[in-house]
Amino acid sequence: MVAGVSVGLDRVLAMVDARAEEIVAFASEFVRRPSVNPELEPNPDAERPAQDWLRDRLTASGAFDAVDYWEEVPNRPNVVGVRRGAGGGRSLVWSAHTDVVPVTAEQAAEWEGDPFSGEIRDGRLWGRGAADMKGASAAQVMAAVVLHDVGVRLKGDLILAHACGEESGRHMYGCNAILERGYGADLAIFPEISNFAIYHAAKGEIYFRLTVFGKSTHIANRHLVAQPLPHGTERPGVSAIDLMLKYQLAILDLERQWGLWRTNPHLPPGGMFINVNSIHAGSPAAAVPDSNVPDVCVATGSMLFYPDLSAAEVIAEVKATIDRVTAGDTWLREHPPVLDIPFGHPHKEAINMPADHAGIGAISDAMRAVTGQTPELGVAPFVCDANYWFAAGQPSLVFGCGEVSGGVHGANEHIAVADIVKATKVFAALSMEWCGVAG
Repeated sequence: MVAGVSVGLDRVLAMVDARAEEIVAFASEFVRRPSVNPELEPNPDAERPAQDWLRDRLTASGAFDAVDYWEEVPNRPNVVGVRRGAGGGRSLVWSAHTDVVPVTAEQAAEWEGDPFSGEIRDGRLWGRGAADMKGASAAQVMAAVVLHDVGVRLKGDLILAHACGEESGRHMYGCNAILERGYGADLAIFPEISNFAIYHAAKGEIYFRLTVFGKSTHIANRHLVAQPLPHGTERPGVSAIDLMLKYQLAILDLERQWGLWRTNPHLPPGGMFINVNSIHAGSPAAAVPDSNVPDVCVATGSMLFYPDLSAAEVIAEVKATIDRVTAGDTWLREHPPVLDIPFGHPHKEAINMPADHAGIGAISDAMRAVTGQTPELGVAPFVCDANYWFAAGQPSLVFGCGEVSGGVHGANEHIAVADIVKATKVFAALSMEWCGVAG
């Protein structure tokens, strides 16, 4: 570690150990505070209960020179705490999200206990959001509080950001609203689930919708739809589902081509793919059968792409694939489909931070100082708000605690209590290492 950091680190680590129960209790209470993303499960309170509680805790701690709280849309606040540095150091922002995904009825039936209990059992914190990512949020807050209480003064500014809307990709009033409000820094670290590995890169994500148009007719005319007709006979119908199959096969072939010919030095083979997530045709009520040849078929899909590619490059390949199918079909040339891409919310550009970035060295030094271990360097298997910040020019890394296998977005979500405490130590050490310690 840099000179001056190791002097106070022992006192910081000792205080974290002494306050371990308080740190875990903070995380447990945070899990109990409601913050289900209302776009995924309608609810009037949205993220407000948890964000209100968090704001009050940051203010009461006395560890922050300023606590900012505002809403871009009603009941969906963002919370930012700022510890101003003494000067002469690098600034750091820890960027988390407070919203969580819903617990479905099926997941609730499988859950051992209350999904929002924040229960401590078997050395783990249980509950929706425990791993994704209130355990890490508690660690980043308590790391800053411990630094304050021990009397460590950083040279650079330390910023703690807690956004709404991450789980539904609403960066415009979540993470990017925070960035546009002036809370950027020399480095942003997103403590998403990485099990203490450093993700210097992450795949990009794009959603799309394809709408194919046919011509409706009664099922009794199916033979006039699917076979040649005498000269001068008007075809009574064209199945939009039959046409959609052509596009589905082309999409499968595009995915196969990616798997065969696209590689990335940091990822195993086959890590770039495209998937049709849903297909609907005919009656608006999918469960209601009818006896018509469908005149419209709508497919939605998504894709993850390698960090060395831009979204524009990938979108161009998808559009070219769709256009080739359209050009090769007589009906489709006259009745082309509509491709909405991106669809639903803006795409997430890939993250591609240099493997020798100084932030990676700082994280590695902090990990070795606290644990004696050197963290692995890799590529995130998921997308998050870091994708949006990196695209906006903010240097961003993913480094956090917890494991994706810990029931994340499923039943019985959990995180090891020991990992929350360990993260608090490492986050504090890393803040000292990156920002510098004032004499």
